[in-house]
Amino acid sequence: MIEAKNISINFGDLVLFRHLDLHVNRGESVCVSGQSGSGKTSLLKAILGFVPVSEGSINVDGIVLTPKTADLVRRKTAWIPQELSLPSEWVSEMVRMPFELKANREAGFSKKKLMDNFALLGLEEELYQKRVSEISGGQRQRIMLAVTAMLNKSVLIVDEPTSALDPDSCNRVISFFKLLCSKGMTILAVSHDKQFAAGCDYIFNL
Repeated sequence: MIEAKNISINFGDLVLFRHLDLHVNRGESVCVSGQSGSGKTSLLKAILGFVPVSEGSINVDGIVLTPKTADLVRRKTAWIPQELSLPSEWVSEMVRMPFELKANREAGFSKKKLMDNFALLGLEEELYQKRVSEISGGQRQRIMLAVTAMLNKSVLIVDEPTSALDPDSCNRVISFFKLLCSKGMTILAVSHDKQFAAGCDYIFNL
C-alpha cells in the first residue's frame, strides 16, 4: 500500500536521512519512531508529496508519486498533522468542514456515524455543541480521528495522534485504529508514545 524505496531527504546542506526503505501493507498500522530532528514528520510529508525527495521513489496504492500524481495520492489519503488548526468557532462546524472539500463530498457527513465514533474514542456527545476554544487538544485530536474515519480513505497518515492523551484515551485510539485496519485502512503514524507504538503492528525506527 505504501512503499518508499531508497529515498533521501535533505534541505540544502542538512541531510535528514539517506537511502531509506519503508514498506507498509494494506490493513497494517506502522508507527515511525526516532529522535527529534530525525525526519519523521518530513517522511510523512514526503509520502503526501509536500516534501520532495532528492532520490528514490514513493508508491502509494499503486500510484508512483510525482508532481503530476501528488493530488491523486492525496485524494486516497487522510492527513492529520500534529498541530491542526481549522477556522471554525464551533465543533459542529469543524467536523463538517472536511466533507465540504470536493474530494470528500461523496463520503457524506453523518452525525450518527460521528457519534458512534465518538463513543469508540471516549468522547462525550455534548462536545458536538461546544465551541472549539472550549475543548482540549486531546479532545480535538480524537474528534478529527472520528471524522477522518468517515472519509472512506485508503490510507491514514497522522503525526503524534496521542501526544495530548492519557493512557486510557491512548488505548481507545489504539483500539480504534485496529478497527479501521480490520476494514482495510492502512495507517502510518509518527509517535514518541511508547504505549501507542506498542499497539501498532510494526514500529519503524528512523
